[in-house]
Amino acid sequence: MKRDAKKAGPKVVTANALDTGWVVFLKADGGWSRDIGEALVAEDPDAAAALDAQGLEAATHNLVVEPYLIEVRDIDGRRVPVLLREAIRAAGGPTASTLHRIAEGAVV
Repeated sequence: MKRDAKKAGPKVVTANALDTGWVVFLKADGGWSRDIGEALVAEDPDAAAALDAQGLEAATHNLVVEPYLIEVRDIDGRRVPVLLREAIRAAGGPTASTLHRIAEGAVV
């Protein structure tokens, strides 16, 4: 579990899809989405532990790699990660266009 998961606040599970390498987020139906807006949110520590367990289970079935919890918040009706590193991952990775979108406030 990453450092961020120990903080208070809503959490989602993120990982990388094993087949594509894309950053993905755990959905309520147990599937994975590239859209953080579709992620299932845990509002308390017990729900976060259950989400974490679901992510780890998916990893044992070789669906994803390195699942972990991240803290999120809602800004203007959009779900965004609290940490910049995770905002970059949620936007598709550290490319010039992603960094430009973050600088303009489109991601965080």
